[in-house]
Amino acid sequence: MGDSRDYATEIAAIKNHQEPVAKLWESGHPLWRPLGYIGAPGFLKLIPDRVAWTPILKICYGLMLVNLACGAMAALLIFDLSRRLAGNAAALIATILFVWGDAVLAYSQSGMPYVTGLSILILGVWWQLTARSEGWLAVAGPAALFGIAALFWLPYAIAIPAACCARRFVQVPGAGAQRMPWNRVLLSATVAGAVMAVGMGLTAILAGVRSVPDGLAWLTAAQHGLHQNRQAVRAITGSSRLFIELGRDGVYLKRFLFHDPYHPVNASSLIRYSLWKVALFYAFLVCALALAWLSKTGRRALAPLLLAGGLALPAAIAVFEPSSPERFLPVLPFLLLAVVASWPDKRSRHGITAVALTGVCLFAALLPVLNWPAFAERSSALHRRVSERLKGFRANAGPDDAIITVMPTEPLEDVDLLVFDPLNRPKGTRLVWAVNPMSAEAARWPVRLARSVEENWADGRNLWVEKTALGAQPADSLLWVEGDNPDLHWRDVPIFFRSLEFDRDIGGAEGFLRISRSQNNQERLAVMATVRP
Repeated sequence: MGDSRDYATEIAAIKNHQEPVAKLWESGHPLWRPLGYIGAPGFLKLIPDRVAWTPILKICYGLMLVNLACGAMAALLIFDLSRRLAGNAAALIATILFVWGDAVLAYSQSGMPYVTGLSILILGVWWQLTARSEGWLAVAGPAALFGIAALFWLPYAIAIPAACCARRFVQVPGAGAQRMPWNRVLLSATVAGAVMAVGMGLTAILAGVRSVPDGLAWLTAAQHGLHQNRQAVRAITGSSRLFIELGRDGVYLKRFLFHDPYHPVNASSLIRYSLWKVALFYAFLVCALALAWLSKTGRRALAPLLLAGGLALPAAIAVFEPSSPERFLPVLPFLLLAVVASWPDKRSRHGITAVALTGVCLFAALLPVLNWPAFAERSSALHRRVSERLKGFRANAGPDDAIITVMPTEPLEDVDLLVFDPLNRPKGTRLVWAVNPMSAEAARWPVRLARSVEENWADGRNLWVEKTALGAQPADSLLWVEGDNPDLHWRDVPIFFRSLEFDRDIGGAEGFLRISRSQNNQERLAVMATVRP
């Protein structure tokens, strides 16, 4: 779900005149909040209370429905385009790869803009490749869609060069016979760039940008203060997440690479639990590239794929954080296009071609099996265990009390992200995470947390700390990795919390301690909250 609820919360606040309209216009997703703002009256009226029981959740659910509809449209377009290029078998494989890939599977069920932008990009590619006319509209129309896709999520700009030249390298039977000349490729890129530039310019003006410093601050705000290290290493698993849901596998890999002393992972365990999935993805990628290289039409389709991938990978490493699957979504349409364009006929299915084709088909067949557990999360033993912890907390704590969790990625936080889970009805438990290794100011977590405690106390809320925060070593369920961020060390976490005074204890070994509003605590936190860099 990511920031889905945050988007809905901001849209609802703007609708209720609690926030200025200028907050609709964010640089990373210029059109997403405005789309939710326009659709909010319909979402509030049509979505029943039994499905979404607050105005914020109705808006969030409406954004999810937009993504589901766009994802379905994109799947149909991929099937149709693939069928035209190589027949029904290729179309089926390409559609399975699209629908069951982890990034599309996950984000089509969220209120994030990635799938909507991707579907518009795919619509533009489909229009360009299937257009019978070779007139101006067949060039400018798809190009405008490429620019609009980037206005839903700015990194789709990475895909614009590849999308603009797709017809130069891939010809669909029954469409225009001639390859798109380079002057029209340039025209397409110009139109797409103009649409994106005008959209970004208007968005900046509506957001209140009036100077270069304002513009730089507006652009960098979309990063939400996140920053990671060892980007190239993280890209190894991040790219595989485009298709395979790795769950905790990334944690195992980091514990191995960083020699985590609290939860050591040896090579054999890493291979058995995690690396085989990553290896499976790269085996599929090798098969797909080999299949394309062995085909004349496939080699031509490699050009837009290599162009998109050659831009996306460095951008993910240098600009974004590459461990999230959406960073590689701009490459997905062109990877599928290369697979389909190189699909062999029955006469050429022999030798290396047969091996490569088998590898691609086998990977597609395994995807539903590998990614199905993502659907079963709510019925998992871990989810039931966390649910019992939260029910016990609510039975003993005040209705507005909050829990301090250690990490934003631990199971308690996961339940909070399941916004439509009955456990969060009528409202979820307020959670405050202590340490985020992805934050650019991760090392200053005690200062940020001290201020957060003071703010919650000022609002009349008591705060409880999960007992795992006081342990000599991090519980495995926290997904802590010692060395993931060189500025963070587990030893500092229990030292911080043991220095506080507590006045209530609930829930046993996996329970919670309430932070006392004693004079000692108030003085200690006040001093800590005023620390400067």
